[in-house]
Amino acid sequence: MSYYIGMVALLLAAFYFWRSTRHRKLVISARERAEANGGQPEVDPVWTAMGVSFMPFFLFYGAFASLLLIGGYFLSDLKTYLTLFDLFGLLMLIVAYTGWILIRTHYNKLGLDFANG
Repeated sequence: MSYYIGMVALLLAAFYFWRSTRHRKLVISARERAEANGGQPEVDPVWTAMGVSFMPFFLFYGAFASLLLIGGYFLSDLKTYLTLFDLFGLLMLIVAYTGWILIRTHYNKLGLDFANG
C-alpha cells in the first residue's frame, strides 16, 4: 500500500504538465491562424490584464500549499502515513497544478478560433 499516493500524484502531475504544454501549443497555433487570416492575434488587453493581475495569487497558492504540506509532514505524525516518495509526488502535483493555472492564464484563448486546430 505504500507509494500508491505518490504514484497517483506523479501521474496527475504528468497529466497537468501535458495539458499545459498542449494548451500553450493550441493557443499559439490559433494566434498564428488568426494573424494569417487578418484577424487579431491577441485578445482584448482588458481581459489579459485581469489574468495577469491574478498570477501572483496563483504563485502564492503554490508556495503556501507546499509550505503547509512540508510543515505538516515534518511537524506532525504524517510520517506514519506518507513516505518521502508520497511527499515528493504531492509536491510535484502542487507545482504542476500551479504551472497549469499560470499557463492557462497567460495563454488565454478568449476570442480565438480553435475549430481548425
